[in-house]
Amino acid sequence: MFEISIYSYIIGIILDVTLGDPRRMPHVVKVVGIITKPIEIGLGRLMRRTIFTGFVMWLVIVLFVMGIYCGIAYVIHSYELGSWAKIALDSIVIFQAIAFKDLLKHLKEVRDAFKLNVGLARRSVSQIVSRDTQYMDRSDVCRATIESGSENLNDAIVGPIFWLVLLGPMGALFYRICNTLDAIVGHRNERYEKMGKFSARMDDILNYVPARICTVMILGFENLNACWKLRLDARKHPSINAGWPEAAMAKYLGVILGGRMFVNNQLVQTAQMNIGAKQPEPHDIDRCIQRIKETFARTIVISVIIIIGYKGLIHFIHLQ
Repeated sequence: MFEISIYSYIIGIILDVTLGDPRRMPHVVKVVGIITKPIEIGLGRLMRRTIFTGFVMWLVIVLFVMGIYCGIAYVIHSYELGSWAKIALDSIVIFQAIAFKDLLKHLKEVRDAFKLNVGLARRSVSQIVSRDTQYMDRSDVCRATIESGSENLNDAIVGPIFWLVLLGPMGALFYRICNTLDAIVGHRNERYEKMGKFSARMDDILNYVPARICTVMILGFENLNACWKLRLDARKHPSINAGWPEAAMAKYLGVILGGRMFVNNQLVQTAQMNIGAKQPEPHDIDRCIQRIKETFARTIVISVIIIIGYKGLIHFIHLQ
């Protein structure tokens, strides 16, 4: 476990819960988004669009963004600006690595749109899913919203916090860079099939453990046996990781996830999770939001205990 200040962690969490993602503030996701396209196009012209070229693209972007953090940290150390300057830097990194408030914001927009009409709910859910939304009925919109919320519960909260606790602020930053790159280039189409493969696989690796921890966080430690049984539903998902939190949320809410969706104006039938349960309703989105809040709080408490416990252990060892 790399060094992490509990002050940085708490400040970073408070910033995310209160501010979310200020649109005018420099943000690591925006930086990755801005530099990825020209680097991808440039390397694609300079080299063949191969998996190796995709690795070079990933490496250049990761080193560039991580280099900015390391450079600022070096200046703070070299000029002896004080521990609070480093705490401020790490607080901003943690703040930008976690996206709790933004996740809730998008889910609440769909929930509130349902109060007016299904058409507005379709428009709102189109902001958080890549599938076609114009043909969605009431249940389709609810399923898509809950599926997106469950998957992003890991990407926005559990994943970055896991790597933060394990490797410190640099771990959280590395995770957010890789997760953002996967969202940009990790697609199975003609343009990104090879160039984006390394980014997609790296994201799979980084999320392998957090996704399964997320399952336990959703269902609770008292239901470890139920978590293990979810593996059959989790394996139905195309992603080796996303199926776990989705299966857990389906089990917790008592609803079916998966099933029909529209892609490129074509009806596609995907495998269903929690077969035998009911189709989700708008009030289930509210229950999903509440469970995300509870999972977030549980994750924070457990991670703080681990950080404090680790620091206490190191202090005890030094005293011996």
